[in-house]
Amino acid sequence: MSRTGEALRRARRRWLRWVAEHDDRWSFTLLYVGLALLLSMAISLFWLVVVVLAHGVLEWFALGRRGVRDRRLGRVAWHLKLDLGLVLGALWLGLYLDVLFGVAGIGAVTRGGAQATARFLAWQRAVRGVLLGVDDAALVLRAAAARARGGDAPDEAGADERAEAPWRRRWGLGDRLAVGLAAVFALLILGAPLLTDHTVATALAALVAELHPWPGR
Repeated sequence: MSRTGEALRRARRRWLRWVAEHDDRWSFTLLYVGLALLLSMAISLFWLVVVVLAHGVLEWFALGRRGVRDRRLGRVAWHLKLDLGLVLGALWLGLYLDVLFGVAGIGAVTRGGAQATARFLAWQRAVRGVLLGVDDAALVLRAAAARARGGDAPDEAGADERAEAPWRRRWGLGDRLAVGLAAVFALLILGAPLLTDHTVATALAALVAELHPWPGR
C-alpha cells in the first residue's frame, strides 16, 4: 500500500511539473498542434475552441503553481491571444470565403451541385489549414527556443510574471501582430453584413454552423 501511495505521489508531482512547464514541453506542443489541426479540419471549429479552452485551463493551473494570482484570467487571455486571433480568423474565413473566391475569379466553385460543394469545402479546409498552420508554427518555434535556452526556472518565471501584468510591458512584434490580427478579424466579422451578401441573420447562422460540434447532423 505504501509503495502504491508513493508511486501515486511521484506521478502527481510529475503531472504538476508538466502542467507548470507545459509550454516548454514537446509533448504538449505536438499534442496541441495535432489536435488543433486534425479536429478543426476534419470535424469543425467547435473542437478547435475546445482545444484552445483546454490550453487555457492548463495555463490557469500553471500560473497557480508559480504563485501568480493577480489578474489571472487576463494573463491567461494574453497568453492565448494568438490562438484566439486564429479562431477569429477561421470564423472570418467561413463568412468571407465566397468573397475571396469571387475576387480570385473562382466564385463559381460554390455553385453547381454536390461536386462543386465538395470542391468548395476542400478549398475551405486548405485555406483554414494555412491559417492554423501559422499559429502551430509559432508554438513549435516557441518550444524550440525554450529548449535551446534550457527553459526558465519555475521560481524565476513566477517572479517575473508576478512583477507586472504582461500587457503593460513593452509590446514586442509578436504581441502587436497577435492583437492586431484579432482586432481586424473581430471587426471584419462584425462588419460582415455590410461587406458581404450576408444579413445579420445569415451571418449568425453561418457562425453557428461553423461552431456546430457535429456538422451535418
